[in-house]
Amino acid sequence: MHPIAEAQLAVTAKMAGNTADAHQHLEAARQGAQACARRHRQVVEIAGLLVTGARERAEGLVLVHVAEFSEDAELLGRMTGT
Repeated sequence: MHPIAEAQLAVTAKMAGNTADAHQHLEAARQGAQACARRHRQVVEIAGLLVTGARERAEGLVLVHVAEFSEDAELLGRMTGT
């Protein structure tokens, strides 16, 4: 599965209260993102911050990321709930 899809599943699982699945999907996303472009690695990092409860830091990274990759605004908005 694509790392971005795994990252989305991680955030969805966390929001549903399923921490074990969230961490499993996050690990799969991180593994898959190692060979991907920086853009994808940043999305996975944002998901990781959300899963671990570092929402404020994630939202800051979203602002930086969207400034460079505006096409990810909708995706990241869904992940952060903004």
